[in-house]
Amino acid sequence: MTKPEVAAGSFPETPTTTFQGAWPAPADEDDPSDVVTLGARLAYAYDQDDVGVTAFRLDSGDVAWHAAVPDGTTVAQAPRLVGNKVICAFATTQQDRGTYAGRRGITVVALDAGTGRSLWTREIAGGEVTDAGAAPHVVGADTRHVLVSAYEQGYAQTPPLSALLDTRTGQVIWTDTDFKGVDLEPTVAVGVRGDGDFAGKSTSDAAQLWKRDLRLGEARTSDPGPGLTWADDAEAGGTLLIDPATGATRLDSGDTSLEGCHYDGWNTTVCAGADGSGDAAVWAVDVRTARVLWRLPDASAHRIAPDITSAWHGVVYAEAGQTMTLDARTGRDLRTDIGPVSPTLVNDGYGLVHDRAARTIDVYRAR
Repeated sequence: MTKPEVAAGSFPETPTTTFQGAWPAPADEDDPSDVVTLGARLAYAYDQDDVGVTAFRLDSGDVAWHAAVPDGTTVAQAPRLVGNKVICAFATTQQDRGTYAGRRGITVVALDAGTGRSLWTREIAGGEVTDAGAAPHVVGADTRHVLVSAYEQGYAQTPPLSALLDTRTGQVIWTDTDFKGVDLEPTVAVGVRGDGDFAGKSTSDAAQLWKRDLRLGEARTSDPGPGLTWADDAEAGGTLLIDPATGATRLDSGDTSLEGCHYDGWNTTVCAGADGSGDAAVWAVDVRTARVLWRLPDASAHRIAPDITSAWHGVVYAEAGQTMTLDARTGRDLRTDIGPVSPTLVNDGYGLVHDRAARTIDVYRAR
């Protein structure tokens, strides 16, 4: 089996193209994956105006296809790409009528990634009508399962709703009205219960496999890579990477708060944040062993911690006074000038930069 090519090393001075859409604002302002999902030749994003999904061509910025979803109202974050399917979730509502109280629901749709053709649609019953803050989103998806969750940010009187579906058919495997899904792995879905405890549910029969009080504040969705679930604001003030299958701690960052991780698609996740003194810190972790491969800053080597923008196939993209790349496994500098920008999303052929103010995506063809 031929190993995929390593990620791009540099980018041109001007973008190849730019595209713009009526996509939702990202839940995390620094995470463009909340806006767009990147395929090899197309990028996929929700459209809040003509509610549905739009596929953009990376080489030209043109719209490859748009699929509207009947009765779709609210969308959040970004659809997910799994093989030849784009999985998306939309809020639906039924208003009060006579003695019947309003209800909210979720519509989950699978579209052909190349054409936008509908492959299956599934309606999931919800609870009382809530505002747009409870818009559903696809937490995770793989070739077997899709985890969808709807909840309001912060304190909410309405309980969360999560559902697990079969990726191939759209069949609902289970629903849970006291489960705020945050991560999906092949055998377990991880979420937060109403009492604030983290819990793992079996993807086969909905059995609760484990439950653990991590003394968190507001839990955030973050997948640092396969075999790991990220939990910030733990009791010690740092970050935990936990085993989604058991709930056990695989890595405790101590007094360093790792605010987000970038999985490179192979075997490394690179997490950035701040140490106990508030200074920038970067850790690279092997996703299979949870072993820390390298850390920055390194005072003995006179090296600082750069701002990490993305990681892909063994390469870390960063900024430290200038755009640069590092080796994901060793942390050594690869190139110290890769072009005008460091991409916030990247694949083997393109680097993308999300402009939050302009609500645009600049696309750079790798060279």
